Amino acid sequence: MKATGIVVEYNPFHNGHRYHLQKAKELNPDSIIIAVMSGDFVQRGEPSIIDRWTKAKMTLANGVDMVVELPVFYSSQNAEIFAKGAIGILEELRCNSMVFGSESGEIEELKRISTLQESDEFKIKLKERLKEGHSYPTVHSLTMKEILGESELNSNDILGLEYIKAIRYWKSSITPMALKREKVGYHDINIVGDFASATKIREHLKKNEEIKNIVTKESYNILKDYDNFTYMENFYPLIRYELIKNSKKLSDIQDMEIGFENRLYEGAVKFSDYKDFFQAISNRRYTMGRVQRVLTHTLLGLTNSITKDVKKSIPYVRVLGFNSKGREYLNYLKKFENSKIITSYKKMNEIFSPEVCSLIEFNEESSKIYRLINNYKDYKSPIILKEETNE
Repeated sequence: MKATGIVVEYNPFHNGHRYHLQKAKELNPDSIIIAVMSGDFVQRGEPSIIDRWTKAKMTLANGVDMVVELPVFYSSQNAEIFAKGAIGILEELRCNSMVFGSESGEIEELKRISTLQESDEFKIKLKERLKEGHSYPTVHSLTMKEILGESELNSNDILGLEYIKAIRYWKSSITPMALKREKVGYHDINIVGDFASATKIREHLKKNEEIKNIVTKESYNILKDYDNFTYMENFYPLIRYELIKNSKKLSDIQDMEIGFENRLYEGAVKFSDYKDFFQAISNRRYTMGRVQRVLTHTLLGLTNSITKDVKKSIPYVRVLGFNSKGREYLNYLKKFENSKIITSYKKMNEIFSPEVCSLIEFNEESSKIYRLINNYKDYKSPIILKEETNE
C-alpha cells in the first residue's frame, strides 16, 4: 500500500487546506492521505484555538484518511525541529511522498537552496550575523542574499526547506512535492473570494464574526457549536506562576538565551496583564513566534535535554483517528516489526522503554495543562470515521 503525508496544524481547517488536500490526492491517486497534525500547542508557540480531538474530527470529516499527532516536543518548536519530528513520523509510517504548501512551488530550486544552506560557509556567516543582535529570520534573510544570491523566502518556503533537510537527516526515501500556495498568504489579513488565512479566521472567531464562507461546510458544522476557543493570554496566569516560582531553573528551558530569563522574571513580577508583559519582554532580537515558544516551553517544562533526546529518534507515533482506508493501512503496517505506533495506552509500560514512556507522559501532561483552560473531552482510543453516516 502507498501513503502520502501532509504536515498540518488545521488551526482551524479552512478552504486553503481543502485545496492542499485535494491537490495531494490528485498528485498521488494511488495513496491514502496521512496527516501529521500538531496537537494542543502549535508551531508559533501558541495554544491551538481548538483542541486536538476536535481538530482530528474536523480533519477526518474533510477527507483525510488517517490523523496522527505531532507531539508537543516537536509541534511547539522552531521550523527545524518541527520538520524533523513531522518527517520522522511520516517515515515511521512508511509514507512514499509528502506534499507541502509553498509560496514558490519550485521543488527543485528548494532542494538546491537546502543543500547550499548546509554548507559550512552559510552556517559560519549565519552565526556571525546572529551575534549582531538581529532576529533569526532577519539574519537568515540577509545570509541568503549574501551567500546564495537569493531574495527573501516566505514562511512556507522556509518550512519546506526544513522538510527537505529533514528527509536527508532521517535518510528517508520520501519524495517531497511543493504545492504553490494560492490566493492568500500565511498571515494575510485579506479575504480573497472564499479564501482566508488561518490567522484571519482566528481573528474572526475571537470577535465572534461570521466564518461560514471562508471555511469548509464540514469545518463550519463543528466550529459553530464550539464554545471554548483558546488563546495565549488565557494561559498567562499559569505562565506567570512558572516564571516566578521556577526562576532559578529557567536557563534550562528550550530556546532560552542567556539573560532572557531575567527579563521574563522581571516582567512576570511587574505585569498582571499579558499584553503589557509581552510588550515589555519583546525586542528586535526575538520574533513574536520565538518569544511565544519560550513562554510555552516554560509553561510545559520543555527543556534542552528533552529536545536533544527527541532529535535523535522518533519515540512513538500516536494515532488520533482514521477512516476505513486508514484502518486498512494500519493493518498493513502491523506486518512490520518494531512498530512505534500507538492506538491505545494499555500496557504501554510493557511495550515501550521507560524513556519513551516518560515522553508519552510529557505530551499527555501538556494536554492536561491545556485542559485547565479548555476542558475538552479526552479520548483514550482513536476516532473512527463512520463514512456511511459521516460521523
